[in-house]
Amino acid sequence: MEYKSQTRLYIGMAAFFGILLLLGTFFDLPVSEALYSEDNLPALTVNFAAFYLFFGSCMFFLGALWHQLIAYTNKKSLQAILSLVFIYLFASTATLGGGGSISDPLLSGVLKNFSTSLPGCLAAGSLLCFPWFVFGFLANGKRTDKETIRELIRLIVIMTMVYLVSSYFNCTVLRPHYRLTLTDRNSVFSPWYHIRKNGQLLMSIQDLISPHPGSFICGHAMYAVLFFIISPAYGHVFPALKKKQKLVMAIALVFAIPILFCRLISGDNYLSDIALGGLSAVKICFSFRSRKNKNDNNRRCASSSMTSD
Repeated sequence: MEYKSQTRLYIGMAAFFGILLLLGTFFDLPVSEALYSEDNLPALTVNFAAFYLFFGSCMFFLGALWHQLIAYTNKKSLQAILSLVFIYLFASTATLGGGGSISDPLLSGVLKNFSTSLPGCLAAGSLLCFPWFVFGFLANGKRTDKETIRELIRLIVIMTMVYLVSSYFNCTVLRPHYRLTLTDRNSVFSPWYHIRKNGQLLMSIQDLISPHPGSFICGHAMYAVLFFIISPAYGHVFPALKKKQKLVMAIALVFAIPILFCRLISGDNYLSDIALGGLSAVKICFSFRSRKNKNDNNRRCASSSMTSD
């Protein structure tokens, strides 16, 4: 997608989430009270599907990037180093994905035999995400391209940042989700502009793989925004998709809207959490896209100046 088209998309999404934030400022609690449905299976299914698709896509692109880099270099020693790096990246990503899957209410019964320790999370995450990693590695084939490598690295960095930002706020901000306020007398609703931090400055590994009662901000809303850049990115591995960008974006839109709605139904987030999560993701994506456009322009200027000389 061209830079101007992406800019218009981000502006549209920012306006949409801005409206949601305005509504949430006044109607957070009434909206949650009206939409909450305890143990709603369709909502729980969509919630997990968004989480799984996010981590699965990250694994897919890691596998594709690994194959791209191995094909790009002919040095066996460098290929061995790259293999060790990507084994570590796979293990760390699988551990994070496994921790979220074990604590997910939809899979809590299925994964009950897996502990919430690091080895248990790694095992659960590997079970769920290994097929994505292998598929990305094999689907890439022998293709290698410097620009594609840059794009995949940029995408993985964005996905990592989004996950860490949402996890950090969930760990450090005191705002219990609506579902918890119904069962815990010590957990009460607070407007987003009155929330406060719990005094924790940094996250531990255990914080990243453990469930948290906080609802601020909505990580799933951030995933929903990212699907608008994740979906077209599959075109780097499947070139035929590059000719169907509008269809791919339409599918991302159809999937993104139910994600936001289901977070309210399950009681995991308030409307303002969703709005602020979406705005944060738009900001991150737009910043990276602007930097990429600036770098592309600099390379074109450098290339044209060398040609003229």
